[in-house]
Order: sequence, then structure tokens, then C-alpha cells
Amino acid sequence: MDTTSKQSVFSRYRKIIFAVILFMVADSVVIGINFYNTYKADESAVSINLSGRQRMLSQRMTKVLLLTQRSLEANDEAGVVRNLEELDLTVRLFDTTLKGFREGDTVTGGDGNPTFLVQVDTDESRQIVKDAYAIWTPYLELLRPLLGNNRNFSPHALEAAVGYAQANNLKVLKLMNDLTTDLEVVANRRASTLRIVLVIGIVVAFVNFSYTVVISIRDLMAGDRKLSEARQETREILSTVHEGLFLLNKSKKLGTQFSESLPILLLRDIEPGMDFMPILEEMVSKDMYESAVDYIELLLGERVKESLVTSLNPLIDVPVSMIDKFGNTQNRFLSFFFNRVVVDGTVSHVLVTVQDTTEKVLLAQQVEEAKNKAKVEVEALLRLASSDFGSLRQFIDNTGQSLSQINEKLSQSSESSRDRLHTLNYIMRLVHGIKGEAAVLGIDAIEGYSHACEQEMIGMRENCSQDGLSGEQVLRIAVLLEGFYERYSTLANIVSRLGEALGTSAPNVPDEVRARHTGQAHPFVTHITNLAQRIASDHGKKVEVSCEVEKLFSLPQRIVQELQSVSIQLVRNALSHGIETPDERISRKKPATGALCLWCKYLGNGQYDFTVRDDGRGILPERLRAHLVKSGRLSMTEASAMSDEEIARLIFQPGVSSAAAADRDAGHGIGLDAVMEKVKGINGHMQVRSRPDTFTEFHIQFSTTG
Repeated sequence: MDTTSKQSVFSRYRKIIFAVILFMVADSVVIGINFYNTYKADESAVSINLSGRQRMLSQRMTKVLLLTQRSLEANDEAGVVRNLEELDLTVRLFDTTLKGFREGDTVTGGDGNPTFLVQVDTDESRQIVKDAYAIWTPYLELLRPLLGNNRNFSPHALEAAVGYAQANNLKVLKLMNDLTTDLEVVANRRASTLRIVLVIGIVVAFVNFSYTVVISIRDLMAGDRKLSEARQETREILSTVHEGLFLLNKSKKLGTQFSESLPILLLRDIEPGMDFMPILEEMVSKDMYESAVDYIELLLGERVKESLVTSLNPLIDVPVSMIDKFGNTQNRFLSFFFNRVVVDGTVSHVLVTVQDTTEKVLLAQQVEEAKNKAKVEVEALLRLASSDFGSLRQFIDNTGQSLSQINEKLSQSSESSRDRLHTLNYIMRLVHGIKGEAAVLGIDAIEGYSHACEQEMIGMRENCSQDGLSGEQVLRIAVLLEGFYERYSTLANIVSRLGEALGTSAPNVPDEVRARHTGQAHPFVTHITNLAQRIASDHGKKVEVSCEVEKLFSLPQRIVQELQSVSIQLVRNALSHGIETPDERISRKKPATGALCLWCKYLGNGQYDFTVRDDGRGILPERLRAHLVKSGRLSMTEASAMSDEEIARLIFQPGVSSAAAADRDAGHGIGLDAVMEKVKGINGHMQVRSRPDTFTEFHIQFSTTG
């Protein structure tokens, strides 16, 4: 810009410039005066607070002297020492504070921290301090033999101090009251001055603002005419664009021009200058929004090259939830593309392009669903090929029953949010059971989907309000259930078709009969062993599994199914929580390979005991106690008051886990909750025995005659 242009700008806007300068000068004066008065007000507050403390200290000294005399008469040496310590502190505070009022000095404030006490600056306050010193000086001399925790003081010295205190306490109290009153008068005077200055400042600012508005409107009207012409030209161009186009400035606000397609894509009215971030926040998830904020900050900055930033864009095919003008919620997929606008080597704006990618994403999802369906079918074929058709068919029956129970639970109307939370815990237990059985059979598609549902429902439980689960969250559970039905139906259909095809060559022989005649282990024993080895391998551990559960398979089928489900969860817990890594076991003088044992014993009279034992680290009450406090389930006081046995019993509550981190096998606080429900379902009871660093045993005792 040349000199002529600068002069033209100054000439054109000189009135506004003068008004701004006047405003800045007036504002600076007001701020300076306010700052000074505020500073003085802070000093006054300290002085008033400490003068009030002086009143309390004068009373406190007299009280302590009387208590010391009483303790001395009662030969209470501990009381004498305690009172002398308090007297020493009180005298020191009173003396240093009184000196601060007289000379100005750093003293101990009301919060116990050092603070500067300014010297009193009125004639009346100075006279009050002088009168106080006239009483305090001889008083202090009488107190000196008692200070410094001197236990060998003369009773006459104490009696003299008590007599002086009783004679002059009210005088000192009155002087400190008068000092407080005078300091409050000074503070009120300063506050009045501050109010007057503020009124004058507001009047000046209003007059200056009115003047600025008048001259600005005249100039802006002329500029608006030219801007209107430019906007019309830009609008004609943007009306032909099908994508959403707009400029985003460094304040993350929309520019004055945007394509006509933008309001259609975003299902909302768009105005120039709107803040883009609240719009984005309403549409996407919290995590997605936080990532987008960081990404846009990088784009608007100068340090990172645009070619490097582009690959970090988190807003590609992002799911958004929007409400149309009829109040209906629409779920779409949008992609936001960002390009820097550089002017004179500096990023001035970001050009944003919005595209509706719903059709593309839905097509990709359909392809993925087809892949998952194929994966389920392949897993079913592999399971059939392994001659374990009975276990697979049993899994399908159990899963179907669980899904029906979930559907029935969801269909029960409940107005209570807390009842909805109970429903969520009930559903999580059933999903956890499906996940465990799928893991045993190696059906990864069902196990993986169960785990994903579990993770989402855990998030619901952790983030639900104090009143319980919301209706929208219940609706989301129904959507997750639909995904279960799709996978279940696919697996059930393929098993049904292939079962019919292989029916003549694959007779329905009970697993226990087949195992007895072939000499092979029961399929469930094989499954549970394979599951244990898989979990051990995932966690870098070694385990040897021992099963003596022949009596289990002679029990009623309902009990067998429930105990098999319980076994799965207890095995997962044992490998995830109990058995240590080889290095850890060796450091504790244990074999590198852990031992996991399952057995079922007949106790007589129809009574059975089913046990799962591991020789791992045991249940650690302190770790569990720390988890319960950290999660807010117990206060520190409540946790400390409970015994280790009481703490250990809480592992069966929903959401309780002592795992350091959650994975697909454990750590979500669902498993033992589900175990307890299944044990109750067979009218059994659970007994837990554990010794730190030695073992953990879960005993399930039940009857087949009840």
C-alpha cells in the first residue's frame, strides 16, 4: 500500500479512528483507576480480616491463660504443655499483626500463608494502634516467662498475666473493634469512588459508541451496495454446484457465501458467519468431534504441510445424525474435504467441500455383511467337518433361547429408567453367555459381534445418567439385537441344510455315548481345553488343564448346559485374572506352567459339587478394594470398613472387575455376575475359596432331587 492509499484510508476513516482513540484513552484511564482501587480494596480486605482476627486472638489469649491456670491447679502437665503451645502461637500472631498495622510488614494471613499487611493510614487508626501498644507492651512483658514452651515458669508469673488479661481484655477487644470499624469506613469510601469512576466510564463509552455507530453506518451503507453486487455474482456460481461448499475462517466460522446445496446436505438453515463447530458437534460422536477439532486446527496453522495433513482427515464417510424440518431423525454418511486458502503466503481460510456418501457407504456395508455371512457359513462347515455337529446344534438352540429372552425382556414396557438399567445388565449376561459358547466352539463371527455389542453396552452402563438408561439407549440395544438375529439365522440355516444333507451319515448320537464308545474325551472337555490354551497363548501364559467331569454329563440336560456355560466363564477368568505369566510364576517359586482343574463330585443324597480351581495369584482384596473406590462404587471410608471377605463377595456384582485392562476374554465386570445368575437358576449356591499367590476355587453345590 503506497503513501497516497494510506492517506486516503486515514482521510476516509479519520472520524472513526479519532473515536476509537478517544475510547481507548478513556477506557485506559478508567481501567487504571479501577485497577488502583481494586488493589487498594484487596489491601483493605486483608486489613479488615486481620483486625477481626486480632479481636479473636485477644479473647483466645485470655482463655488460654485461664485454662493453663486450671491445668496447673489440677496437676495436668499435658494440659499445661498444650495450653502453653497455643499461648505461644496466639501471642506471636497478635504481636506480629499489631506490628504490621503500625509499620507495615509481612505477617501470617488468615489462611496460614504469608501476606503483606499495609500500615494504617488514617489518624484514627494510628491512634488506635498506639493505644493498643500502650496496653500490649506491658502485657507482653508479663507473658514472656510463659512463652517458648517454658514449663519452669513461676506460678506467680502466670497469676500476674491472668490478672492483667482479665483487667485489660475488654479494652483490647474494644480497640480492635474500633480498628475494624475504621478500616471498613476506608474500604467503603474507596468502593464509592470506584462506583463513580465506573459510571463516568460507562457514560463516556456510551457517547463514544453512539458517535461511532452514526458515522460507521453511513460508510457501511455505501460499502454494502458494492458487496451486494459481488455476492450476487458469487451466488449465481454457487447455485450450480451440487456439493456443499463454504469457506471457514480462522475463527471456524462460515464465510458469507456458500453453495445452495449446503443447507440441503446438512438439513438445517445456514447463515453467513455461523460457527461451524457447534453444527459439527451436533451431528457426529464426541470422539469424532474432538478429532475433527484437532485436524482443523492443524489446517488453519502454518507449521504442517497440507499434503501431510490431508491423510489425517477424520471426517471421511462419517456417520451423522440430523433432524429434518419435520422433526424426524435422519442418519446419513457425509464426507468433509478441506483445502487451505493461502493469501500472501499465509493461511486465511479453509475451503470445505461436503459430499453425501450414504449410498457408497451402505453398499460397502452390504459387501461387508456378505463377507461376514460367508465367514459364518465357512465356520459352520468347518465345525461340521470336525464331526462336532452336536455341540454346534446345541449352541444354536442355546443362542436362539437367549435371543428370545432378550427380545421378550425388551418388549416389556418399563417407564422406570432404573428398571431399564436392570434390563441392560440382564441382556449383558445373556450376550456374555453367547460370547463364551461361541469362543469355545471357535465361531469367531458370533464371538466378535458379541464382544462388540458387549463393549457398546458397557459404555451405555458407564455413561448412563444417575436416573438410569435412556429410551434412546434401549432403542440402540434393539438395533444390536437385530444384528445378532442376522448372524444367528445365517448359522442356523446353514446348519439345518447341511444337517439334513448329512443326516444319514451323521446320526444323532449323544456326545457322552460317542465319547464312551470311542474312548475319546467328551467334546466339551476338548472345547474347554482348547479355549484355555487359546486364552493362555493370547496372554503369554502356559497352562495345563485337568478335567474330571464325567459325572457332569449324567445330570439333567438343563443343569449340564448351565454348568458348561459357567465353566466357560470361570476358565476365562482363571486365565485372565488368576494364572500368572511364566516369568511371574518363576519369580514366586511356582512352576512356569499354571494348573487349571475342573471336577464334578457326587456327595450323596442327590447332592453334587462342581469345582473350578486354578493355582494363580488368587483374589487380591486390596486390588479389588482400590477398583471399587476408583469406580465410585464405594467411598474410601466404606471400603476401609469392609473386611477382605466382604470385599471379595462383591466380585459377583455387575460391573465389578479387578483386571488392569479389559479384553475380549475378561475385565468387563459381566462374567461373574452372569455366573451367579446361572447358579441361582439351578437352585445352587456358590462358595469361593482363595489364598493370595496360591489358588482360587469356585465350588458350585446343587441338588438334582429338589
